[in-house]
Amino acid sequence: MAKQTGVIKIEGTVGNLTFYTTKDGSFVREKTKAREITNDRVKENMQEFAKAASAGALVRKTFATIINDIKDTYLIRRLSQELAQVIKSDKVNPRGFRRVPDGNIELLNGFELNSDIALSTALKTPYTAEIDRATGVMKLDVPAFNPGKLIVAPPAASHFRFTIAGAMINFETGEHLMALNAGEELPLSKTEGPAISLEVQLPVTGTAPLILALGLSFYQEVNGIYYSVGEGFYNALAFVAVSGS
Repeated sequence: MAKQTGVIKIEGTVGNLTFYTTKDGSFVREKTKAREITNDRVKENMQEFAKAASAGALVRKTFATIINDIKDTYLIRRLSQELAQVIKSDKVNPRGFRRVPDGNIELLNGFELNSDIALSTALKTPYTAEIDRATGVMKLDVPAFNPGKLIVAPPAASHFRFTIAGAMINFETGEHLMALNAGEELPLSKTEGPAISLEVQLPVTGTAPLILALGLSFYQEVNGIYYSVGEGFYNALAFVAVSGS
């Protein structure tokens, strides 16, 4: 750091020099250079993490409607971390150039979008979730069960609802489609209720990944109106079926 002398004092940046004034006088110093990233592994990790973050943004955009039913502060970070594992499963490209399209997208199967309330914890009854690539049909079947015993619900809830969202996401082009099917609000009674079947259909889209999400949301019924319980904090949502190609 050098001190400016003379009558004329300069402030600002000229070339690689920065001129500035403090209470102690006028000074000049060499402009600070951004630290260069020289470690190849760090560069490679940063490149792949950026791809995971971009893919995560696409997934969230695709499922935005059903994601609005839950609250999870850490979803962006957790989803990026999960997609980073998909990138690491790429056996085609060298490190730093691995991609989601060349990885195993089926690693997303079972991913919980609400880390506070896992679907696997809130829903105790078995169900089947299927994707038929040949027809584009995605469906959920839940055999008859006792919701009062096999659903872990918040105390204020009187009813529950299943919602499915089926999506096609092309991580190469960014193209995406989503179809939603929300079931009826059903009572959280301690007697066996009816079997539940929901399905959605997307256009047959070749080899792009298909993902089916299942949401479980809770309501309080007052005079025939269903009010969401806990502003989504108690709702569960997970990817229950994934087809990579």
